[in-house]
Amino acid sequence: MSQPGPVVSIVTVAHNAREVLLKGLAALQHGTEVPAEMIVVDNASTDNTAAAVRHAFRAVTLIRRDEALPATAALNLGAANARAPWLLFLDPGLAPVGDTVRTLVEHAGSHPADRLFTGRTLRGHADDGRTVEGPPSLLGTACLAAGLPFDPERLPRLDRAIGGAVPALTPRMLLIERELWERLDGFDERMPTADLSLRAQALGARPVLVPDAQMLAIPPDRPAGRHAAPEPDRRPARLVSTALLRERMAFAHRHFAPGRVRAAALLLSAAALVRSGFGEPWLSIWRRRDEWLATPEPLPFVPLPRRALVQRELVSRRQDLPQP
Repeated sequence: MSQPGPVVSIVTVAHNAREVLLKGLAALQHGTEVPAEMIVVDNASTDNTAAAVRHAFRAVTLIRRDEALPATAALNLGAANARAPWLLFLDPGLAPVGDTVRTLVEHAGSHPADRLFTGRTLRGHADDGRTVEGPPSLLGTACLAAGLPFDPERLPRLDRAIGGAVPALTPRMLLIERELWERLDGFDERMPTADLSLRAQALGARPVLVPDAQMLAIPPDRPAGRHAAPEPDRRPARLVSTALLRERMAFAHRHFAPGRVRAAALLLSAAALVRSGFGEPWLSIWRRRDEWLATPEPLPFVPLPRRALVQRELVSRRQDLPQP
C-alpha cells in the first residue's frame, strides 16, 4: 500500500546557520504530526551546513548552492522542488510551540478563501514582530530618507495577539496554497517580499495572522560569561543599500500612482545627495543612483492562467514516471 503524500512542504533557506538550523529541523520533526516534507536550501554556506543536514536528516530534501542567491530566489528554488498542496516557508532556527504546523494547516482548511497565513515568532515570551509587515509606502520612504528610527512598515501599533487580516506577510513564517503560489509565479525577485501578498490580494486571497500558531526563535550558541554578547530583543535595524532602494523603486512602479512614484524618487535622491557627504553607505548609493532610479516601468502583474498550471503539472508528472 502506497504512503500518502505530504500535506505541506516546509521550505527553509540557510546561510551559515548550521547549529540553529539543525535544532529547528529536529524540533519540527518531533513536534509535527502533519505529513510533511522538509526542503533545505543551503545558500552557499561555509560552515559545513550541507554535510551536517545530510548526516542528521536523511529524509530532508537538500539543495546545495555553491554561489549565493538572493533570499527570494533561494526560496523560489526550494518551492520549485515541493510536492505538497501547501507550502510553508520558515526561517532556520524556529522551534514550534505545540504543533504549529497543524494549527496553521487546520486554520487554512477551515478558511479556504484566505489562502495565505502566518503565525507569531517569539523571543522568550515576546513577539518579535517579524512575520507581518506593511508594504512599502510613501511615508515609510520619507522616514527611510530622513534616517528616522520610526518605521511605519513594521506596523508598531498592530496587536499581534489578536490576529486576523493583515497587510502583508514575510517569509519568516508563511503558509500559502500551492496553486495560488504557482499562479503568482512565486516571489518576484525584483521586489520586496510584501509584493507577494499584494498580488495575492489582487486574486482574491487575504493574508491572515493566526496568533495561536507560534514558534520560538532558537538563540545561537554563545560563549558563557560576562563577555558574551546579549541576545537582541528586537527586530534588527534596516540596512540601507543600493539593492534595497532598487527594490523599493520597482515596488513603487508596480503599486504606486505616478505622482507617488515621482515623490518617492525625489525623496530618495535628495536623501542620497545630502547624506553622501557623511560617507558610506550613502556615498555609494548616490554614485550608483542611475541603477536604482532607472527601474523599468511599468512592472505589471499578470497571473499565470489555470490552463498553464495544468500543463505544468502534467509535465511534472511525466517526469516523475519511471523510465522504461
